[in-house]
Amino acid sequence: MYFTVLINQPYVGLSLESRGGDWNVTFSDPHGEGYRLGIRIGDMVLKVDNDDPGKYLSTKKWGEAEGASTITVKSSGAPVRVVQIAKPPITYTLLSELPMAALGFIFWLLGLVTVFKRPFLAQARVLFWLNWLVGLVIILAPASSRGLILARDLEGMGFSLVPVLLVNFVSVLTKTRNILNRLIIWILCLISALVCTILVLKEFGAVFAAVEIRKLALVNGLIGTVTVLWNLVRLIKLPADKPEKNQATIVFAGLALGLLPFIILTAVPILLDVDLIVNPKVSALFIAIVPITLSYVVVYESLPDGRKFLEFIIISLVSGILTSWLFTWFLVLIGVIMELKIETYLLVLSLTIMALFIFNLIKALLHYAIDRTLGNRGNCSIENKTVELNGNRSSMNEALIVEELVNQLGLEGAFVIVEDLKGWCTKCAVGRYLGDTTEQAIMEDYYQTAKSTRHSVETFSSDFPVEMYIPFVSDDFTCGIFLGHRRSYIKFKSNEVLLLTSVCYQIGQRLKAIRVIKQLSREINVMEKKSRESQRRSQGLEVINRLLFSNLEEEKKVLAREIHDGSLQIGLDLNRRMKELIVNFSSENNNNFHNVSVIQDMIEDLNYELRSICSNLRPSSLRDLGLIPAVEVLFQQIMQKELMVIFLEVKGMSREQRLKEDIEVVAFRFLQEGINNVMKHSGSTRADVTITLEDESIEMMINDSGKGFDPQKIADWSLVGNHFGIIGMKERIESLGGEFYISSNIGDGVTLKGTIPI
Repeated sequence: MYFTVLINQPYVGLSLESRGGDWNVTFSDPHGEGYRLGIRIGDMVLKVDNDDPGKYLSTKKWGEAEGASTITVKSSGAPVRVVQIAKPPITYTLLSELPMAALGFIFWLLGLVTVFKRPFLAQARVLFWLNWLVGLVIILAPASSRGLILARDLEGMGFSLVPVLLVNFVSVLTKTRNILNRLIIWILCLISALVCTILVLKEFGAVFAAVEIRKLALVNGLIGTVTVLWNLVRLIKLPADKPEKNQATIVFAGLALGLLPFIILTAVPILLDVDLIVNPKVSALFIAIVPITLSYVVVYESLPDGRKFLEFIIISLVSGILTSWLFTWFLVLIGVIMELKIETYLLVLSLTIMALFIFNLIKALLHYAIDRTLGNRGNCSIENKTVELNGNRSSMNEALIVEELVNQLGLEGAFVIVEDLKGWCTKCAVGRYLGDTTEQAIMEDYYQTAKSTRHSVETFSSDFPVEMYIPFVSDDFTCGIFLGHRRSYIKFKSNEVLLLTSVCYQIGQRLKAIRVIKQLSREINVMEKKSRESQRRSQGLEVINRLLFSNLEEEKKVLAREIHDGSLQIGLDLNRRMKELIVNFSSENNNNFHNVSVIQDMIEDLNYELRSICSNLRPSSLRDLGLIPAVEVLFQQIMQKELMVIFLEVKGMSREQRLKEDIEVVAFRFLQEGINNVMKHSGSTRADVTITLEDESIEMMINDSGKGFDPQKIADWSLVGNHFGIIGMKERIESLGGEFYISSNIGDGVTLKGTIPI
């Protein structure tokens, strides 16, 4: 109705503002009749339709002169003149407004086609209402610009609601209905409700600036656009094998290509109160990419990637550019277009692309309608659909596979039962059987009977819920596929049964592969979980080992201090008093004197042993002097008691240099235990010890030329509890983040190497 009325309604394009009782022109659209008739910004408007401009309804309400037939204007330095607003030619109006009308029609038609092709998808239904609202807003835009009754109010309400439906659609499509998205949708709804309230109040005479209402609606659009792009960017960061990443990439590309020109060229200049770069109708034409992209993603949800879609877009765009360029030059040559401008070319380009798109869309719809009306078009149609079905094997979702089967073969619906011998079972209904539990129960009963009696292809009469049953049995996997009646009265032909059976067998193979892949995926997840638990336990054991060795050294320190301060001091005091007793003891009784001397020797031996125990538990030289002096003292004591020669070489470290206490203790214990192993097990009388201090670590190496052993037995020693010294050395060093290395062969001696980061 609006489109019919605006054909005879001229677009004036003047914005007026009252300043000190005078009405001045604040905006003159170069595409409007007012600009064409010489009215410019700053001119004073004296009368509109021979009356005070303040009394004119459009001026009073929206600050515009739309609908006026005469305007009395006074320009600077010019006399007062009366401008007649004549009706433009119908062809001019059609040519200028047809792109917007076609754009709205594209939105509506694509939404209708999408919900028709995917009636069981929530995404398709949400997209339908989004496209319906956007198409309505686009159709209202030219009527609104001409000030037709209620057009501007409805356009503002609709435009403020579009971001709500857009965010909701992307949330449903990408399955990102989180708390943040719900909150943003609520915010958008509140802003939209505010816009609608203001417009209703303005209709009843309340004073609100039209520019502020438009800015509020644009802010709502910007918030919705940013939210949608943010959701899509999050999904684009997913791994390449995720189908959500491909969908998000296509939707992001479509929204970016479609909305950014409008935002940059129209929305931002309006918000900043600057002159528009191009006609808003030109920037709005790019929005046609958005419904094409969204419809493609919903309809072809299971496609592996968007290369076919991109190929289609690129071919269509290049074809439209070349065709419109040739057609524009043709219009220039024949004199229809007097002056070639970029806006003129963009207008022809948009009309050309829309014409090509609408032509192909109507062709496809007619093709589909004829196919539905006439029924099956023969064996060739089934063969073609079979080839198309076999060429698309990307989905890992049973429902999508069955839905793909229904769409490609032109069925009303299908019902599939899949199970194995382990008790796993799943059911999938598509089309008319979705939610129909009565018909599903009938098919389940037949499946159980057929499974136990005759598992073969069966065609049913019209009183049965489906037309054909095709089983698939492979090892422990069983699948029953029920194909529903087609919409026409024509049934499957006998020569199509073999092809249908082949297709269903391939569907059965795909369902079996999905079952196997999902089982493997679950097993992999379980293994990953166990691996993570094992890793956490290993990390916990490392911490426990570190604490055990730390506590062990602390206990040794405490024990050594207690022996030194307690038992050893008592022994020393006893030895002192025994010496005094011997000095004062009478030598007349030789027997008693001998016994006392023996007791003194025993006390001295006891003191020596206590000192040795204290030294082994916590060498005082290690505490007081450092690692190198303590090692030298240790080796000297060993060589005094044992028939062994120890050669010590120190590189990069002085005798006075100190390290952290825990590093010195672990290094000392490593060398102590290593030399003890050489004495006890190697049979060698010589050991070479090297201590090397580098920038970030200290390295200790012990070599002997003894009998050696098999290093592979070390792992068994930790299980049976033998040779705990080597296991302890390894655990001590690794508890500090170091590395332990042992090399040996039978008869070739042993090399022990420990590296500790400093």
